This record gives sequence, C-alpha cells and structure tokens, in this order.
Amino acid sequence: MNPTAKSLILKAQDNIDTAKKFLDDDSQHDVVGYNLAQATECLLKALCATRDLEFPDGDDGHDLDSLMETLEEDNLAAVSSHADVVELTQYNNPRAHVRPEDRLDLAEYLEHVEDLKKLVREHTM
Repeated sequence: MNPTAKSLILKAQDNIDTAKKFLDDDSQHDVVGYNLAQATECLLKALCATRDLEFPDGDDGHDLDSLMETLEEDNLAAVSSHADVVELTQYNNPRAHVRPEDRLDLAEYLEHVEDLKKLVREHTM
C-alpha cells in the first residue's frame, strides 16, 4: 500500500473514533462534524494518493466536492455513489459553527463515512 495513503487512512480512523466518542453529545455537534469532514478528506486524499493524483491546491484541498471531482475525473466512478459526504464540507474548518437549522444528522453521515472507508479499503489493498 502507498505509504501516504496508509497514513491518511490511519488519520481518518482517528477522526472517526473521535466523532463516535462525542456523537451523542449535542453540545459537541460541530466537533463531531469537523472530525467526520476531516475523515472524509483523508479518505478521499488516500484514494488520490493510491491513484498518483495530486490533491487540489489551497482551499480546494479541503473542499470535499473538489476532491470528489478529482477522483471522478480520473474515472473512479465508484466514488460517485458516496457523494453525500460532500455535504460535510460546511464542517471542514476547526472554527466552523453550523447553525442549528443547518445541522446535518451526523449519525447518518457517520454511516456515509464508514461506507466511504470500505470503498477506500477496496481500492487500496
């Protein structure tokens, strides 16, 4: 396995574990969202690393939609079925504060991230 991809997958798992730890604490909603967004970013970047693709530059490197597009442009059609994860972009900033009316159901998005992790494993092993 590509060492960069392996490192990113391990980091993603750390973020998932942190999100799970605080998932049921409503006062930690933004922390959970941030960790799920970071896990998603790491998983998408792991796929890029496996395919020898450069990550987008600047802020686009943290934009989950830009990372998804990079993979789709490289004909990784399977990633398109995980497009729901791009909605986590609003949390992908450590200072993000998502208004209550704009909050996602993060338990649902945890499942989406776990599904993405399975896809990454299939493509990195």
